[in-house]
Amino acid sequence: MPILPPQNPLEDPALEPYRAFLLRRSRRFTDELLRITTQYGSLRAYANLHTSLGLHRVSNAKGETRWRWREYMPQAEAVWLTTDKLNFQRHASHRFQRKQNGIFELTLPLEALAHGDYLELRVLPLAAWNQPDQPDQSDLTAGRSGTPPLRRVPAFAHWVEQDKVVPAQWCARLWTPGQPYRFRHRRPGAPVFPRIYEAHVGMAQSSLTHHGESVGSYDEFSGSVLPRIKADGYTAVQLMGILEHPLYRSFGYQVSSYFAPSSRYGTPDQFKALVDTAHGLGLAVILDITHGHACPNTEQGLARYDGSRYFFSEKFNQWGTPSFDYSREMTRRFLLSNCRYWLEEFRVDGFRFDAVGNMLYRDHGVDDDFSHVGRCFYGKDGEPRADEDGELYLCLANALTHELRPQAVTIAEEFSGMPGLTCPPQEGGLGFDYRFAMGIPDYWEKCIEAPRDMGSLWYEMTNHRPYDRTISYVECHDQCINGDDAMIWRLLGDDMYHYMSVGTESWNVSRGLAFYRLMRLITLATADAGYLNFMGNEFGHPEWLDAEAHAHRQWYLADRPDLKYVGLAAWDKAQLWDLAAAHMEDFQQAPLFRFIHEEERLLAFERGRLLFAFNFHELEARQDLTFAVTPGKYVELLSSDEARFAGHGNLSVTRPPVEHFTRPLPDRHEQDVTLYLPPLVALVLRRED
Repeated sequence: MPILPPQNPLEDPALEPYRAFLLRRSRRFTDELLRITTQYGSLRAYANLHTSLGLHRVSNAKGETRWRWREYMPQAEAVWLTTDKLNFQRHASHRFQRKQNGIFELTLPLEALAHGDYLELRVLPLAAWNQPDQPDQSDLTAGRSGTPPLRRVPAFAHWVEQDKVVPAQWCARLWTPGQPYRFRHRRPGAPVFPRIYEAHVGMAQSSLTHHGESVGSYDEFSGSVLPRIKADGYTAVQLMGILEHPLYRSFGYQVSSYFAPSSRYGTPDQFKALVDTAHGLGLAVILDITHGHACPNTEQGLARYDGSRYFFSEKFNQWGTPSFDYSREMTRRFLLSNCRYWLEEFRVDGFRFDAVGNMLYRDHGVDDDFSHVGRCFYGKDGEPRADEDGELYLCLANALTHELRPQAVTIAEEFSGMPGLTCPPQEGGLGFDYRFAMGIPDYWEKCIEAPRDMGSLWYEMTNHRPYDRTISYVECHDQCINGDDAMIWRLLGDDMYHYMSVGTESWNVSRGLAFYRLMRLITLATADAGYLNFMGNEFGHPEWLDAEAHAHRQWYLADRPDLKYVGLAAWDKAQLWDLAAAHMEDFQQAPLFRFIHEEERLLAFERGRLLFAFNFHELEARQDLTFAVTPGKYVELLSSDEARFAGHGNLSVTRPPVEHFTRPLPDRHEQDVTLYLPPLVALVLRRED
C-alpha cells in the first residue's frame, strides 16, 4: 500500500517537534470561537462595529428618524462633530456625550446632515492618564492642559476626499445617496484553479488618454480593462489600492480609511458598479487588504485616533508604519468588521491579505531567511517568536469570511513558509484557501542573472507541502512598481524600444522572448492550485508601474499586429484558454516528473493527460528526444515557437496536429515517446487513449 502524504500539519512527521505550537494555535481559536458564539451568537454578530459605530439613521421612542453617531475613543476627554455647514467650528449642539466603555455618542435631527456634507471630528484627549490598558504612556504627547483639539477623519467614513487646494488635507463626506446602488448580477461560484489578474484601478488607464499625473477611474476600468481580463482567460481580478490611502505612492498599502473605497477613482457606488460588472463577466473580485499595519498619518488615519496608541502596538514596523495590536479585542473586532463590510456592502468575493508574515511574528520576521522550518517557530534568540494574537486574528478573519460567503477566496501573502496556512485551524492551520508561492519570482530573477540547473527549476516550481495550496506566478506588483525591473526588462533591457517590430531581428530580443514564454508556461503548467499575472505583463509591458510619471498602461501595444507584444499577449491567452480552461480536469492532478537532462537543459513532465516538454538550451535543438511516458497516442496542442506567439515557426502545431505514438519498453508499464524540440521551445501534447 502506498504511503499517503500528510493531509495537515498535525499529521506531518517533519513538524512533530513543533506540534505543541500547532495545538496551541488550534485550541486558542476553538476556545475564542466558542466564547464569541456564546456571548454574541455568531462570529458575524461579533464583527458588527461598523453597524454600531459611525453614523447611522435610527428611530427614537417616538418613531422619529434621527442621526446617531458613535465613536470608540477610550482616551478622549471630549469629541465634537464639525461640518462645512458649521464652518468646521465646534458647537455645543454637535458635542458627543460620553457613554460607557470608551463610547461617545451624538444624536442629531435628520435635517442637520445631508448627502455630500463635509465632516470632521475634533478630539480633546484626556488630560490625566489612568487607564489600566495603557501600561506605557511615555510616548503620549496629547491631552495636556491647553492642547488644542485634534483633527480627525472619522474611522467609519464611507467617502473620504483629498482637498484639491491643500493636497495634504483629507475630509470625510456623508455618503447617503437618494437611490442606493442596486446590484444586477449574481456572484460567481468559487473559482476552480483560479487564474488571477492583479490590477490597480488608478494605474490601469490607457497611455493614449493619460495626461500628466492623471488617475484612472472605476468607470474606465469597468468599461475598458475588465473585458480584456475576461477575454484573456482570467477568472478573477485582484484589486490593489482600493481602501483609501493618503500617499498614492504607497499603492494602497498605507490605509487611512478602512471603510471607504478610494475617492481618487470615483464614488462608492461606482466601485460597486465595477464589482457588479466583473460579476456579470463571470469574474470574481478579490480585494487586496492591509490588516497588518496602517497609515502613520494622524489627521487622516487611525494612528493616535484618540491621542493614544489606539489599536496599535508601541513600535513601528520596518516600513515606518504602526502595526496593529491584536491582543486588543477592539482591534480584532474592528478588522473583522472591516472584512464583513466589504463582503456585504460591496459584494467582493474574498481577500488577499497583505504581509501575513509580519502579522505572524512578534519581530515581524525581519532579517530572517527562514532557511529552516524551525525558524517559523523559534527566533534567532531561541525563543518562541509567534504573535499568538496575530495568529488568532487571521484564524477568525478566515472563519468569518467563509461563514459569510462559503465560496469566498482568501489568499495569504506570506514569505516565511509557515506550515499549514491553508488548513483549517482545527488541523493546526490558519484557514486560508491559498498562499502565494513567493519563492518562484525570486527564483526567476536569479535564473535571468545566471542560469540555474534543471533540477533546481523543477524543485522550485513544484516545492510545496502537500496540504498547502499555492498560487504560482512569474511576477506580481512587487517586481513592477517604483522603478523595479519587470522580468521582460531584465531579459531585454532597452532593446525593447528598438527591436519589437515584427520583422526586426535581434538575438537578445529573440532569446528573451523565447525564455519569457517558457517562464510563463512552466509556471502555469506546474502551478499547484492557481496562477496569477500582474497587469500588463501578459504582453510584456515595456515600462515599470509608478505612481506618477508612469501611472498608465500601454494597452495598445497588445493590439498592434506589427509589434511582437501582440505575440506575447496571444501566448498568454492560449495558455489560459487552450490549456488551463480547456483541460481543467488535467490541471486538477499534480505534475508527474518524466525526464530531465542537465547538460542539454531538457525537462519533461505529465499533468493528467497533458505532456509538457521543455528545451531551455539557447543553441542546441533535439531532433529525437526520447523518454518514457504513460502509454498512448499524444497529439500536439501548443508550441511556444509558433509565429503567432512571436516565435520563429521552427516548430508549429499543424491542422490536423501531428500525432506521436509510444513504443513499449521491456518490463515497464511506461513507454517511450520521441519528440523534436528546437532551442528555447516548449511543446504541449495531450494523450488520447
